[in-house]
Amino acid sequence: MTEKKIEKEIATILAAHLKKHDQVQINGLGTFSISHQKQEQQQEKDGRIVMNPPADTIAFTPEK
Repeated sequence: MTEKKIEKEIATILAAHLKKHDQVQINGLGTFSISHQKQEQQQEKDGRIVMNPPADTIAFTPEK
């Protein structure tokens, strides 16, 4: 298997588990998980209020 194919397979496996909100731990590297961000409102300098929708983001914690 070439290096590109290995990288693609790892990314595919990582994405599949994160879509299910599973944590993925890679020994020697760290842990990937999903972090949920709540809806927020933000006031712009001109006085407008902008709503930021809720979102799921990928969080990474490096191994110590």
